[in-house]
Amino acid sequence: MIRQIRQHLSTGNDESKPGCVFPVSTLREACDALRVAQVNGCLDVILLSPPGAAGFMGVPWWMTMMAQFRDLQDKDPISLSLIDILDCGSQAGRAVSALTQGQKHIVFDPDSPQRKAVEVLAASLGATVLFQRPDRIQPFPLGIACPSGE
Repeated sequence: MIRQIRQHLSTGNDESKPGCVFPVSTLREACDALRVAQVNGCLDVILLSPPGAAGFMGVPWWMTMMAQFRDLQDKDPISLSLIDILDCGSQAGRAVSALTQGQKHIVFDPDSPQRKAVEVLAASLGATVLFQRPDRIQPFPLGIACPSGE
């Protein structure tokens, strides 16, 4: 799964330092994940929403949180490749909403009757659809806080 999204990451990745996948549901967790990735020498950071989050937390929640996270990173630039993945579960409407609002990477249930439609839309928008959650997950809690104390 991670190899499928490598094309969206930087090309100079050292294979001895793998990408790190972090499940996040708050801005603080995203900040913590970035710090842990830096400490552990990860070159690629993947922020992954909770399973099915698009359905119960909403697409706007994820996209707003990721925009806020990127704004924070613009103030203190990092040298890591960063992508975010929204898990849409089996909800095609949420997947379509996310894709049309600019989400570039989603997880979508491969058994959904709308699978092909979601795939076609994603391809037309240059987005990636994963049919299972990425592995190599770094679990929380990490015991590290954002400087702002959020």
